Amino acid sequence: MRKIPIRSSLAVFGTALAVACGGSSGAFKDQAREAMPSKDTVQTSAPGSAAPGLASAGPQSDSAIGASSSWKDVTVGVAATFNLSTVFALGLVETITAQEPTNCDATSCTWGPGHGALDSNTFELVVTKNGANFDYVLSGAPLSRPGAAFVAILNGSATPSGSAHHGSGTFTVDFDAAARLDRPGTDTGKLSVVYTNIGPASIQVSFPGAKDHDHPGQIDNIVYKYQADGSGGGDLDVAIHNLTIDNRFTVHSRWKSDGQGRADVEDKLVFGGTPYDVTLSECWGIAPFSTVYFSSNNAAAIGQPNGGTESACAFTPASPSTQSAP
Repeated sequence: MRKIPIRSSLAVFGTALAVACGGSSGAFKDQAREAMPSKDTVQTSAPGSAAPGLASAGPQSDSAIGASSSWKDVTVGVAATFNLSTVFALGLVETITAQEPTNCDATSCTWGPGHGALDSNTFELVVTKNGANFDYVLSGAPLSRPGAAFVAILNGSATPSGSAHHGSGTFTVDFDAAARLDRPGTDTGKLSVVYTNIGPASIQVSFPGAKDHDHPGQIDNIVYKYQADGSGGGDLDVAIHNLTIDNRFTVHSRWKSDGQGRADVEDKLVFGGTPYDVTLSECWGIAPFSTVYFSSNNAAAIGQPNGGTESACAFTPASPSTQSAP
């Protein structure tokens, strides 16, 4: 079975940003800062603490009963991949708003334009009050082309809850627009996030037009949903549609606070000219996360025999993904 083809490289934004700006602050700046989601409040947890890369994790479905669960590793890897995108993007906003704004009035604040000493681009962040929401836009322009127009690379809207950095909202990272900056990354498409961090975190991600880094020249549409259970466990549901070869793949993982969990997978692919519709379920126990159950409709093609008993699973019965990537 193929690898999960997702990797978000927000290196398009250059080095760690320290906006060089100053001027009036205004009373609005504190409201604006507290309304923004922080990188620590919008991210996905996962069973265990290790976060292997998706390429190294597989999924090869080759963990025998009693061996380390490959699908637990995939679950951790997926969570880590999306966290890199959301945490880095929001980290940029945090870094900028930690500085004094260039100017503020009763309903808006502007940080920049400005850039760090080693940045290849200059940036500007504008936060505007819009009813109960705080809308924000991060724009950039290449330093190598003086006078070049700013392009919006991150925009969002946050609805605060009264507790700093907690609330609900949306934001979008535009990799296609970021490609117009100096030293851009290689990612394509637009990554859009809908979140709430009031109580157990809930995150939904849509990433159409993403470059498939495991398969050069191929493009994916990706959707993702995560729901924390409030006690340390969670539910992770991912669907990928490879537009180039029309391959569809889903994985739905659930885990408890002690780390034990289950992944239910569906993969529709063509291999050697033969179409396959593969389903599998894998369950793992608490640390060291050994496989306790494996079942597939095509174990011979996968190369891993069915084994274990489903009664050993933390979750029963199987629960295939409800996500569908366009």
